[in-house]
Amino acid sequence: MKHDVIQYERIYNLLKNRIESGILPVGARLPGRSVLCGEFGTSERTIRRALELLEQDGYLEIAPRKKPVVISAFAAPPSRAADGTRKADAAQINDLLQTSILLCYPIYLRGLHRCTGSDWHTPEALFARMDPGRPEEFWQLSSRLWRFFIARNENELLLRVVDSLGFRGKEPPHGSYEDRERYCGNIRNLFQTVKKAGEPERADLEAIFSQYRRIAEQAEEHPFLRLLPRCPMLAEAEGLGQQLSLAQERYSSVCLDLLGLIAIGRYQPGDRLPTHDELQEWYGVSRDTTVKAIRMLQDWGVVTAAPRRGISVVMDLSDLKKIQITSESIACHVRRYLDSLDLLSLTVEQVAVHAAAQAESGRVRLLCGTLARQWEQSYEHQLIPRTLLDFITEHIQYDALRSIYGVLARNFSIGRSIPKLVSPNKNPQNCEIYRQCMESAAILMDGDGALFGRRAAGMFEKIRCLVREECRRLGYWEAAMKVYDGRALWQ
Repeated sequence: MKHDVIQYERIYNLLKNRIESGILPVGARLPGRSVLCGEFGTSERTIRRALELLEQDGYLEIAPRKKPVVISAFAAPPSRAADGTRKADAAQINDLLQTSILLCYPIYLRGLHRCTGSDWHTPEALFARMDPGRPEEFWQLSSRLWRFFIARNENELLLRVVDSLGFRGKEPPHGSYEDRERYCGNIRNLFQTVKKAGEPERADLEAIFSQYRRIAEQAEEHPFLRLLPRCPMLAEAEGLGQQLSLAQERYSSVCLDLLGLIAIGRYQPGDRLPTHDELQEWYGVSRDTTVKAIRMLQDWGVVTAAPRRGISVVMDLSDLKKIQITSESIACHVRRYLDSLDLLSLTVEQVAVHAAAQAESGRVRLLCGTLARQWEQSYEHQLIPRTLLDFITEHIQYDALRSIYGVLARNFSIGRSIPKLVSPNKNPQNCEIYRQCMESAAILMDGDGALFGRRAAGMFEKIRCLVREECRRLGYWEAAMKVYDGRALWQ
């Protein structure tokens, strides 16, 4: 497969998002299959499979010799009610609610601030239809409205993260007419403030998130069912992590990561790589996958492998730099890395503040010592930002949020597998990042969690900007942007 997810699932998700965001309203007809084939650059068979899934989930009506018609913005057939959902208990619901609050504030705000000119047509049309006198339709339109602003971030991983929390398509208790009128007033204030380039009032933002709280509060009377994805994105144990990564680890991912470890000096010429059994456990893949990955490294002359003699590194760093890897062959890895850095830098400030409140002084001292030791090592200095991210992740008290940040932490290491992106040597740019990491840890040691969050966020944003610049310089950017069109998530 060319991309991170099966192609029909990506098209299914893009079309579903257009329906749920109001871009394709109820009654709209989709273009013909040939037009969709041209738009998505895929076969008619793939388009047909995606449309069939949308029909099964109740979004479309498909009739012979007619274009598919949108019949519902939210639907799930009875056949999926049992095997496509999972009931969450009160503790899990609170966990998901707190995760939503920490993650979604910055996501909604950036989506709002990115809207300019004609971008407002869809959200304003949805808002105009929100009639407080029709409570059921009112809350459905509200859900579609906020999904539009999530999609406006143009980050597929971000959209999947929010969807994975389970609030999509759920309605709060209808409440009173006056409550819904006040809610509309909050939205109106929010829109006006953002259009004037101002910062929204906290009260208006709180009103938006009140619908999540009401959904959580009614969970005992109305079971909270989390819709499980049709094609999970993470090949790992059950949980949110399973929904946010690949359906399977392909050999190219394993190959490039091993290449990255060799490039940063973890394995030197003459060193043995882990055995196939160890690689399978390490990456969570099959033996066939590790065999293909090692064979690719052999074809490049990076390693040798023989029965009972293991896998040995034979290529030094200077020769490693001469390997020709096309930008198209690693485009999906680069895009996943860029999307992860975007989500991380956008949300990490408040997450870091939350983690700081849970961290004991002994663990903080250990962190400071680890960073100081890594600074002195010949290649371990490259691990300093990941060490700080791991510390934040380990001290998150909400399971859902910790699982999401676990995925972001693993994806953070994709950088080392992208050829020429990470320098194995210290330079002014990475030394400044390392210094900011160690300063952040020292601030945490002094007990200032809020400043720790701001400094950590600034450091990860600096990494994101540097990576974007390097991807452009190295010629990776254009191919990565072609993996999927972020504008198609909301336009």
